[in-house]
Amino acid sequence: MKVCFVFPGQGSHYVGMFSPFLEKSEYRYYFQVIERILGKEFIDKIQNGPEEVLKDTRISQPAIFSVSAMLSDFLKKEGILAEYAVGHSLGEYSAFYYAEVYNFEDGLNLIKKRSEVMSEVAEKVKGGMWAILSGDLGEIENSVKESQKEGLNIFIANYNSPGQIVLSGENEAYDFWYQKMKDKIKRVVPLPVSGPFHSPLMKEAEEIFKEYLINFNFNKPKYKVFSSTTCDFVENNIKDILIKQFTGSVRWIETINSIYNLGIDYFIEVGPGKVLQGLIKKIIPEVKVLGIEKPEDLETLKGELGC
Repeated sequence: MKVCFVFPGQGSHYVGMFSPFLEKSEYRYYFQVIERILGKEFIDKIQNGPEEVLKDTRISQPAIFSVSAMLSDFLKKEGILAEYAVGHSLGEYSAFYYAEVYNFEDGLNLIKKRSEVMSEVAEKVKGGMWAILSGDLGEIENSVKESQKEGLNIFIANYNSPGQIVLSGENEAYDFWYQKMKDKIKRVVPLPVSGPFHSPLMKEAEEIFKEYLINFNFNKPKYKVFSSTTCDFVENNIKDILIKQFTGSVRWIETINSIYNLGIDYFIEVGPGKVLQGLIKKIIPEVKVLGIEKPEDLETLKGELGC
């Protein structure tokens, strides 16, 4: 049986997401590290909100990674392993953690810096991200290219599923694009993020983070990691992938199809929410998709896997 763990990215956060772990002694180490690196007030924000606070990328990114990391280690202890790991944007950090590329403390430090840099650069740009939930993909791609030729900073950030792509760019550029395309798309959802991520507008963040990574040495992945940034297996190019994430698109459709063609029996989302489970089913309707976002989900997971 071939299993692939998939790890969620930004947007999967919610108030109280630490609750299944916070009072259990086996997770004390993780919260000690979180408190040391991010402060006790960080945990309070996750647990008590309000929701608006969690939209801050400096809050949501470390929180999502922490939950995915705790669940990743929990599954290993329970003997549930995946031959392959894939992450959606931020989720690649969780996939690398599962593959033992770095430890929890290093991973959290990396994400702390990543989120700070992204937030700092995003504040200089009045921009955001928008999920387009209908419309012809080719037509949308062409309209974005035409807008770029007119000097507008609007880009395709995520190829999430056949029925969903995400645009990233300046607010004015998006408004101009939308006026041209509003009759050809049915629904748009602004994403709860603080900037135009996965676009050339984040080039400055890319350069800053590149310098920060000089101080890190990474282990060779213990399990096979397939990157949704490069659409290829990860080898000795971990730093390149983490840098390219800032300005590169998330190629989720291509990634899931590539992994599925290797003979995957189950995709298991490891982390908060069910976003990736929904996207994967839209890409490959017949595939078996499961999820775990708290330890209590283990028995259901085992039952589905026939363990």
